[in-house]
Amino acid sequence: MPRVLLLIVAVTVLSACPSYTLVAAGARASIDEAHTGELLYLKQSMYAGRFYDDDRYRLVHPRRFEELTYLLTAEGDPIPPPPAEEIIPAGTRVRVEKIEWPDGDAVFRRPLYTPRYTTWVFLRVARERGSDTTIERSERHILLLPAGIADQETFDQWFTASLSAEDNNPALLALPEEQQQGVAQKKPSTGMSYQTLTAALGFPDRLAREEQDGHVVEVAVYGATSVVLTDGVVQRFSAPK
Repeated sequence: MPRVLLLIVAVTVLSACPSYTLVAAGARASIDEAHTGELLYLKQSMYAGRFYDDDRYRLVHPRRFEELTYLLTAEGDPIPPPPAEEIIPAGTRVRVEKIEWPDGDAVFRRPLYTPRYTTWVFLRVARERGSDTTIERSERHILLLPAGIADQETFDQWFTASLSAEDNNPALLALPEEQQQGVAQKKPSTGMSYQTLTAALGFPDRLAREEQDGHVVEVAVYGATSVVLTDGVVQRFSAPK
């Protein structure tokens, strides 16, 4: 069935309220002032590709595009963006061009088959990873706000988990070669710390923790991928074929 017949109202996992955002106007103004124009580094490697049906922009996201549920059909089935075309590694320099909140004007202007009711963070992304790489790509990239953010404190926690004001390249380059490749390719690797794991895969959907024989055992779940850590170090993982 043509997609236009399936999609009656474009909705996202974030927006169920008429105002399209849970963040108060004063907090939004404060966030805009704090972050617009800021020069930062990616703390997590990101998949990148076409921004849904809007080929003017590129989507960046730490999770596989086929897992994204920002845009749904009338039946509630997710409409993922086109497949990711590349991975932008952690340590790549970015500039926050603007944060576009889903007010009435923004929602009206946005194309129908995009996450219109979601906050868009516009980024200018350096061509290469590194501390001194300042030449930016010509395309504007968009990072989508996740669900559950209702105030400035929560926004800042998410923002600083994704983007770093401090250059994280020295720490990334100090990792063993196998772990560096894992971060760049968004793959877990044995021996990774939890911090390095999140630099590669982002934050897990679920994190279960228990004590076993005096050790803390954690299971981090990323969709169909499970990663087992003992005392904060990756021991093994299972991933879909």
